[in-house]
Amino acid sequence: MSTHRRLGQLVLVVVEGPDRGKQHLIEVCRGRIVKGGRSATNELEIHDELVSGTHFELLVQDQGICLRDLGSRNGVYILGTRVREALLDMGAVFRVGSTSIKIVSTATISVPVSDNDHFGELYGDSPIMREAFAELERIAALAERLPVLITGETGTGKELVARGLHDASARAAGPFVVLDCTALPRELAESQILGHVRGAFTGAVRDYAGLFEQAHGGTLFIDELGELPLELQAKLLRPIERGEVVRLGDATTRKVNVRVIAATHRDLRLMMSQGRFREDLYFRLAFKTVELPALRERGADIVLLARRFLRAAYERDGLPPRELSPASCAALLRGSWPGNVRQLKATLECAAMTASSPVIEPEELRLDEPGEPLCGDLNLGWTLRLTVAQAKEEYERVYYRDILRRVGFDRGWTVRGAKLAGLDRTGFIKALKRLKLFPEQISDPEED
Repeated sequence: MSTHRRLGQLVLVVVEGPDRGKQHLIEVCRGRIVKGGRSATNELEIHDELVSGTHFELLVQDQGICLRDLGSRNGVYILGTRVREALLDMGAVFRVGSTSIKIVSTATISVPVSDNDHFGELYGDSPIMREAFAELERIAALAERLPVLITGETGTGKELVARGLHDASARAAGPFVVLDCTALPRELAESQILGHVRGAFTGAVRDYAGLFEQAHGGTLFIDELGELPLELQAKLLRPIERGEVVRLGDATTRKVNVRVIAATHRDLRLMMSQGRFREDLYFRLAFKTVELPALRERGADIVLLARRFLRAAYERDGLPPRELSPASCAALLRGSWPGNVRQLKATLECAAMTASSPVIEPEELRLDEPGEPLCGDLNLGWTLRLTVAQAKEEYERVYYRDILRRVGFDRGWTVRGAKLAGLDRTGFIKALKRLKLFPEQISDPEED
């Protein structure tokens, strides 16, 4: 197995506060988010009553370390000034509560990378992906019941990782069962997860084996775990920890042999600090965490994947053979790709169907600003591959981005944006914050 060098360690020292003198050595990688706060779920745990459960985050980027306030009560300060987001240099000091923290140093490390350009159906040749493949290969060889939590933005390939882990394990011959938390009817959720016996409730006309029993001898993939309502999260504890289920309306305990792999694009640690996700469930599932990078962080993988999608459209769907012009490759590399690989796939499939010549030019990719899809046929193409909830969120994100481009950020921008969206100002701001599009570094909406 090969190796490559990357930023691997971040050293922070508490220079003031209850933890004064404490040094934190944190393992990091490019794109990794390090969270800090009072909660033990943070990489940087701070014993300070004036600090929120999850107070701030540090994002390690190529250009530096980005510090962000996560809506804390008492704020984040640099040189006495409260900040929402700032780019820090080595030696910088920031304060949270009564605690001041100094960024002392970073260090590069040598990490193993896979010699393969794929894991299962997940492909990539960039160092960040080959490092992920090496980690996944190690996980696949570990104890077959080890729970795994896969995190990453929507469309990064979390289900492909889960299927790859299943297929590479001793459970490959067993079932691969999916529990999609976004499509789980709340009134029947417990029955679907645990099963029921005849007569357990109105409409229960026969015995039913729940998803844990269906996955016996194989893998249960819990997709979009962060969407599972709080009251249902407790129902997963006993099956995961003890391998036991009790069907609704029954007193019999049934043993199940299931490996649980969960995935989410939500920040579960932040949800825990807000009381929206159970800590006991998190720690039962996060024995091993795999964080998938966003497509925009994968460099030349964008073009590699684009060519794979064109080749698949030709070989699988019988479409005419296509190739990308150099200008198209450059346009794809400039993109931000909020829908990640799923969006890229839909973009290339649409271009393969509609291009007027064998060589696809940038205009035939139907890109507006670099990498941003128009809200026409392409939007329909990628939403047809999502659940209803995911498609609505992706459409909303594109819709509100367009509004932000149109209104700019001069004084009164929230009022103008709300008018375009047909909302009151409060509803408009809430929508932007829910979709993580609110540019807090631009201005405070209360000051508009």
